[in-house]
Amino acid sequence: MSAMQKEIDNQLFDNIIIPPRPTILLRIQQAQEQDADLAEITELIAQDIGLSAAVLKTINSPYYSLTNKVTSLTQAASLLGIKQISILVTGLSLRKIGGTLNFDLFWTHSVEISSTSAFIAKYLGGINVCDAQLFGLFHDSGKILLPQQFDDYQDTLKIATGLDQSLVALERHQHGTDHALVGALLSHTWCLPTTITDAIRHHHDITVFRDGNVPDHVLSLLAINHLAEYLTNHNNDYHYSQWSIHADELMEYLHITENDLTDLHSQVNNLLTNLSD
Repeated sequence: MSAMQKEIDNQLFDNIIIPPRPTILLRIQQAQEQDADLAEITELIAQDIGLSAAVLKTINSPYYSLTNKVTSLTQAASLLGIKQISILVTGLSLRKIGGTLNFDLFWTHSVEISSTSAFIAKYLGGINVCDAQLFGLFHDSGKILLPQQFDDYQDTLKIATGLDQSLVALERHQHGTDHALVGALLSHTWCLPTTITDAIRHHHDITVFRDGNVPDHVLSLLAINHLAEYLTNHNNDYHYSQWSIHADELMEYLHITENDLTDLHSQVNNLLTNLSD
């Protein structure tokens, strides 16, 4: 990034309001640092009625494919465990941001990418599944903040639909910044793991696979994200995909074959079908 672009970014960040870390998220992160048990985490979540309701609604969604309906937060926490319920609460905290973006549409896409990324991480092995899941939920979080700064940002998203051009390139042209940069700032402000912040920052930058400046565990998350975007592409409003252009390079990085890709495509289709039922 040039010195001039850094100056432009700094000026924009002075104007873009980054929401502070939600109190509930701060408390949960502090509790985890102090090795709190599941009961303590659950008690913290229960103090936020809206968030508790969102957790119950989400765990009873088709994604979790539960046989019996979960009716209490304690039961939900018991089924999910500390790591999973913390990830869920962190993602749902995005609802606190508000803004003009259609959050339901954003959340549906984020859950699809998150669940698909977690599935791919499990399929491939050797990759942190929780990181893949959390990154999937937050990778596009900058799209929630940009409409609050630019009244015509929704028009930018509409223009991008179907274009053979990177969305971030269009955002840079139209607004002088992009959702990857703003999302990374949000992640940093909310004290998400550095791995997640770095992955958000670079999730539209294919050159990081060649310049040697990004750690392998971040590159793994990026490669999985590109594959997840490709596999869920039919459900996206925005159809540009790095995978369609750089498939050979990304497949080589992930050490997968065409047979693996076909198998993943079939299994992810079943996963997404269950999510939409």
